[in-house]
Amino acid sequence: MKIWRHFFINIFFLFNIYSYLYNMKTIIKPENLRFLFREKNNNGAEFTVKSLKTNKDYTFKISRSLWNEKWYTHVKVEQGYQDYKRLGTFADGQITDKKQVVDTPAAKAIAWVLRQISGGDYSKLNNNVEIMHTGACLVCGKKLTDAESIEHGIGPVCRS
Repeated sequence: MKIWRHFFINIFFLFNIYSYLYNMKTIIKPENLRFLFREKNNNGAEFTVKSLKTNKDYTFKISRSLWNEKWYTHVKVEQGYQDYKRLGTFADGQITDKKQVVDTPAAKAIAWVLRQISGGDYSKLNNNVEIMHTGACLVCGKKLTDAESIEHGIGPVCRS
């Protein structure tokens, strides 16, 4: 009887640990995404945006580049695990690809998020979405290793 009791206690304990780790999220403050619009090359900030209304989420990779003295914000969306598809470029409040507006749900979602960030309206973001980072710096894309950096979503060099 003791063996079964210990068995069930251990199963219960492992289930609780699994549930905790599975539900653990690294939610970042939307205002930390303002660094996406710095005038510097960005190799691919990765983050997930989850709607609080619909529970729908998308994972994006955002990069920046300078071309002909103008900064461009490029957007990719995850189609499958670590399989990113180019959505287009964020300009004038929308995502465009080859001068055509991209009208997919993912494009509309990230365009809305980027409009709020570029306008500094973080309260709308806080009230409507959760933004979770993937453990990589939102500015340079390097892996985050210390607690403060993980909490902010930005490494110490990029924060300064």
